Amino acid sequence: MLGYSSGPQIAITIESIVITASAKSGNLYAWSKSRTDDIWKGPFRINDVDKSVEECLSSITATEDGQLFCTWIDTRFVEGVSHNIDANSKTNNKVRKTNDDLSIMTPIGITKKELYDKIGDIPEGSNLAFHDDSKGNLLWVFKDDEGEVLKAEDYNAYKEFKRINGERLKPQGKIYISSSSDGGESWSISNLVYKSPDGSVCECCKPSIESNSKGEIAIMFRNNINGSRDLHYTKSVDNGRVFSEPQKMGSGTWKINGCPMDGGGLASFDNGDFMTTWQREGVIYTANSNLNEQFVGSGRTPSISSYNGEIKIVYTSGDDVMVVQGSNSPAEKIGTGSSPKVISTSDGTLYLWVNGDGIQFEKFKF
Repeated sequence: MLGYSSGPQIAITIESIVITASAKSGNLYAWSKSRTDDIWKGPFRINDVDKSVEECLSSITATEDGQLFCTWIDTRFVEGVSHNIDANSKTNNKVRKTNDDLSIMTPIGITKKELYDKIGDIPEGSNLAFHDDSKGNLLWVFKDDEGEVLKAEDYNAYKEFKRINGERLKPQGKIYISSSSDGGESWSISNLVYKSPDGSVCECCKPSIESNSKGEIAIMFRNNINGSRDLHYTKSVDNGRVFSEPQKMGSGTWKINGCPMDGGGLASFDNGDFMTTWQREGVIYTANSNLNEQFVGSGRTPSISSYNGEIKIVYTSGDDVMVVQGSNSPAEKIGTGSSPKVISTSDGTLYLWVNGDGIQFEKFKF
């Protein structure tokens, strides 16, 4: 549960300290504490569809006015084994499954009862599922235990969904976001930020989220399009309601049949610009908001932080932990280990990593 940055995340607002963490159940939770006392509250579930954070990869940020934004790789809309489908092979019955828990929230933001009341006749013995169409809309479908369609909101859209996704059984990862304005005690209905046209983003690379001094929200994630697993960047200027069309980071592309399990990092400057770092084919790069890449060094698992206009980067090169102390500074070794992280504040920069002797750190003052 701790590998590849899938462990707990933390954000601090003017009033609260909030920690988020994924559980083996596939859910994402928050715990909240006022900065003036020692009592933790929670857990409060963030994802509104049960078991939809199965990859356990998330990130959280806080804006200057105290808003919290959490993003994650969401695995809702799981499809089972497909079968030959005949739209007229089954007849609809008016009997609802008696063991249904009608209070369960569905992916479209209403309970099963509300959905059933809206649909009307529900086929006997059917299983409710959801799929997306070419525009990202969620549509319902009822299937029997063998996977044959009994009733669908749009049967042609479902056939197209199956044509694109085929026999794929692995949950498809999409980028979702939710926000909180009360210190993490309640969360908004989660919204889709992005879904790959090929079905799934890179499933095992942690997404990053960051806010800037203008209140803008940026998200970086590793995509998966036509076999290329490149980092993409998207930004919202309206408090997370709408995000821009994601843009690929850097000039190169990485064709890889598998997940590199390396999501990179995202930081913001005082003037509102964002800076990113990521790995492509074993090389670390950075890029600012105009997406132009700059070479850092050979390595993986980079982490980035900024303060007062200066970026700090830490990454691993083999067993060596390497740091870059400024935009034009050369990389230098500070230790050996893995899973490095960096945080830069007014007091200095703190680098942390793990090796056989435990958690290690190095602090550099300005």
